[in-house]
Amino acid sequence: MKKQFWFLAVFFAGALAFTACEKNDTEAISDTDEAVITGEDETAAANLFQDTEDEVDYEIETRDPNDDCPTITVTPDDGSFPRTITIDYGTDGCLGLHGRVRKGVVIVTLTDSLNNPGAVRTVTFDNFFVDDAQIQGVKALTNEGYNSAGLPTFSRSVEGASITFPNGDVTSWQASHTVVVIGGSDTPQITDNVIEVSGGSSGVNRHGVAFTVEITTPLVKSKNCPWVESGVKAITTNSRTRMLDYGDGECDRVATLTFANGFSRDILIRRWW
Repeated sequence: MKKQFWFLAVFFAGALAFTACEKNDTEAISDTDEAVITGEDETAAANLFQDTEDEVDYEIETRDPNDDCPTITVTPDDGSFPRTITIDYGTDGCLGLHGRVRKGVVIVTLTDSLNNPGAVRTVTFDNFFVDDAQIQGVKALTNEGYNSAGLPTFSRSVEGASITFPNGDVTSWQASHTVVVIGGSDTPQITDNVIEVSGGSSGVNRHGVAFTVEITTPLVKSKNCPWVESGVKAITTNSRTRMLDYGDGECDRVATLTFANGFSRDILIRRWW
């Protein structure tokens, strides 16, 4: 009888342990999936809003009169400030910078030449899409002059931002960054600049889960590369923090998400949808 009782006790204890282990494994898998989704949404938001900045730089700087898409209108077009620049990609869209298809309208207002300290460039969007993802929000870039190292420095804010993916899912995002030009500032072109970004952001992923982001190692990006090339972010959801590492300087679309237990997985920075 004692042997039978001992066997049953061991059996039920094992069954409970298996159930608890199975539950923990399931929670871990679910948590991993949510972290990956958050990583995808945050990197998509950061990348697409940086893309609009690169695209605005490119279109303002080139203004090729022989290029019929996009259509660029400057008001007033006499070199004075403030001015408004409307960049219209049409309803069919244009294949342009970094091989992306853009549709809709980007509206840029400038208080002064962005080369001058105190100048503010504000960007808004009218039914604007990049690779079929709709971009909304307000982005402002302010020239803060030179930092202690003598490098051009800008503050950048993104407010009320959202991305609606082609399947209808939505992620929201806001950011406050310091942008330092660490390369290319000795040439008149903007499009050869290399920037270093610090600061943070926050948002809600496509499943309605809130997240916050702190840049722990400044992000480095060349204007002629569509992706961040190096730097590290700490992304926190549900009181859990993971590290997102953009690599060692290679221009590619992959970042690595690492969990507290050391498990890591790659995240695609653009057009995972």
